[in-house]
Amino acid sequence: MLARTPTSAVSRTVERLTLSDGVALAADVYRPAGEGPWPVLLMRQPYGKAIASTVVLAHPSWYARMGYVVVVQDVRGMGASEGDFDCLRQEIRDGAETVEWARGLDGSNGKIGLYGFSYQAITQYLALAGGAKVDAMAPAMGSFSPEKDWVCEGGALRYAGMVGWALQMALLKAAHDGDLETHAALSALSGLEETARFLTQRPDLSHLKRWLDNGGSEWDQVSPERLLRGRALDIAVLHTGGWYDFMLEGTLAADRAFRKASPATAHLAIGPWTHMPWNGASGGSRMREAETWSVDRANVAFFDFYLKHKGSPPPSLTLFDIGERRWKTFDRWPETLEKTLALASGGLAATLANDGRLAGEPGDVDGEDVLVSDPFRPAPLVGGHVGEPAGFADRAAADDRSDVAVYTTAPLAQSFTLCGPVRADITVNTEAPVFDLVATLSLVTPSGSANVIQTGITRTRNTGAPVSVGLRAAFVTVPAGFSLRLSLQAAAWPAFSLHAQDPADAGVMDAAPLTLAIRHDASRLVLSVLKEDTVNGA
Repeated sequence: MLARTPTSAVSRTVERLTLSDGVALAADVYRPAGEGPWPVLLMRQPYGKAIASTVVLAHPSWYARMGYVVVVQDVRGMGASEGDFDCLRQEIRDGAETVEWARGLDGSNGKIGLYGFSYQAITQYLALAGGAKVDAMAPAMGSFSPEKDWVCEGGALRYAGMVGWALQMALLKAAHDGDLETHAALSALSGLEETARFLTQRPDLSHLKRWLDNGGSEWDQVSPERLLRGRALDIAVLHTGGWYDFMLEGTLAADRAFRKASPATAHLAIGPWTHMPWNGASGGSRMREAETWSVDRANVAFFDFYLKHKGSPPPSLTLFDIGERRWKTFDRWPETLEKTLALASGGLAATLANDGRLAGEPGDVDGEDVLVSDPFRPAPLVGGHVGEPAGFADRAAADDRSDVAVYTTAPLAQSFTLCGPVRADITVNTEAPVFDLVATLSLVTPSGSANVIQTGITRTRNTGAPVSVGLRAAFVTVPAGFSLRLSLQAAAWPAFSLHAQDPADAGVMDAAPLTLAIRHDASRLVLSVLKEDTVNGA
């Protein structure tokens, strides 16, 4: 069926694929004007094919004007497609069958690439798991191991994000099925706890209960990392991520897997973005002033090279330096060394924002700082990948809370660059059987703002052993005269469920205050620093 298009240079048709089990999937197919044939770009998504990842990417008609047949398909049970939506599980076989169908569409030259963001990135990996043969792919901000880079982090549930997304998918499913009663009930829900309780009681409607149960059998069925283990991944790939994207660890893990299989055809770009929006808007005014870099133009240049044999290969690595606010390219990951900073204070790091110190040499090894987490006013998470606000946000006000312990370096004598993972190894004394430790690394300006570089959380059983909190990878040049700050807290509500609670009933009714004593002995902040900076004395 020929439909009206956003531009006269591109035609759009609505076409349907009937799968092997008889279910029909609908797709918008955009074709350039003029004579083909052209390579095909395929996106599979659950939000309605008219949306087509336009929250972050250009409209499909733009890609078509660049000389591609662009296919945007509603996955099973969503939008105009038939069937019942079963989150991720359905995408393996459906994706593989769709790739073969799209390769043979009118106007195709037989070459096919996959592209898309978030769920649309995961469908690319799952199509490969189903046996799809593709010529190139450009996943942006996708999960590679949902159990650890999407649903949970450090053993703690990403509560607000998981419940909110599950509600969105349940509403879309109810609308697709014409279930007005359920749609009305979902729309009337108030608050995270009520929503989680409703959805976990309706496994016919939502995946949330089985994800909260976090069972291994579920991840065996939907985890790209597990499903692709042992598969040939020598495919041209451009991964796009964001330093403040909550799926960054998935992007990095996927890049490692594809890069190991074929280093010459693996490309990675990481910008200053949260999950959405992109192009600098998520980083605040400091990031909006930065150099712009178009993901869409990078995608087309990548596909032009591998599907049309035009232009030059993209850089191996394109990374945005948060500190210098500019893009840098590399042939390989730069060499780094570990730099360790010890914690010290006068015992008031949770009371005074200027009492705690980070230094190269251990200080008061017998010292400690005590903080109390009140379940009726748990500390929020500010900045980073799941904080509010997210991104390169100023958390100086949060650091003034008495349930946050703060440790800051002296102003740095010379600049150096953080590149890679950050880790906080902290000795904790507590009577709680289970507790959370949340760490934030910030860049403190001479004027006193504390802009978040990265965050991390670990939920652990109390064994008396030091707690290791893995913060996510960072790429930040720290200017001379600035400081680094480590902030520690025992809650990150509502980004994460409170410790030792049932996530479906994660209120404060049965919660008790949590007291943590942060011991200075053996407590360290471990940084990855460019090797050239350590040689120069940073």
